[in-house]
Amino acid sequence: MLFDRIGVADLPSIHNSKHFDAVESGRNALNSHLAWLINLSCMGSGCFVRIIILEGAKMKELAVLKSEVVGAICSGIRKADREYGRWTGDEGLGEAPEYLVTCAIARELAKPSDGRFVTLEANVQETLRCARVRFRGRPRRSMRKNGRADIVLWEVPEVGQNGVPRSIIEVKNFLAEPGGQLNKDVRRLRDALCLSMGSHGELGFGCLAFWIGVNEPKQKKYESPEAWLRAKSEKLCDAARSLVATDGLVVRLVQPKSYLGRYEDGTRYAWAPSVLVIERPAA
Repeated sequence: MLFDRIGVADLPSIHNSKHFDAVESGRNALNSHLAWLINLSCMGSGCFVRIIILEGAKMKELAVLKSEVVGAICSGIRKADREYGRWTGDEGLGEAPEYLVTCAIARELAKPSDGRFVTLEANVQETLRCARVRFRGRPRRSMRKNGRADIVLWEVPEVGQNGVPRSIIEVKNFLAEPGGQLNKDVRRLRDALCLSMGSHGELGFGCLAFWIGVNEPKQKKYESPEAWLRAKSEKLCDAARSLVATDGLVVRLVQPKSYLGRYEDGTRYAWAPSVLVIERPAA
């Protein structure tokens, strides 16, 4: 039985353990910055408790990491849009090469001084092995073990230690409708996370980063390009949720800000940097 994250207040619930004294002494030494991973395995009549304490000062909370990663992704997409607009006379990223967006995101994510690195076009199978993922049986066809991930985010826990992959990020320069490429990328991220969850690997979450833009709404029920943009974005998120729901994962859409404008003929448009975050449900 594995308790991935047990807070201090939850520890008394395992008081029946013969080793509760050891747990209690550890509990008294805790503060709010410590994460507990408690692995209970029962053998015969005995129950043995193995407690691993990871100091929060040396390990970023996964929730904080996700927030920083999503912020960096959106910043990268904004900067790529601005740069491409300067080059082309205000064209959006929908016509840009995808690697322009990928490189802009990678620049925002990489923080070597904080022990955070990125690799581009990394082999998926090797990435998962570095994340301590064990392959058992035949993977799903959508897994593409020999495929390549657009961006892999790595963290180095301590100076001198090997880095571990924390997230795989797929990038799309334009995404507006469910199906096709959305399904392929979400399935690949889902499959990688499922393998990591099944072997208690280091991969924590996946991201599908994309630029989305619309002009004047084609349907009267949307009063503005911004409203149409929001509706199309939610439709993408709903489609992604349907692909991961049976695997114990959830999807949330992060779209901090949408940008509005007008063409020379007065036609309005809206666009937004967006991220679909694929992760385990919050505890």
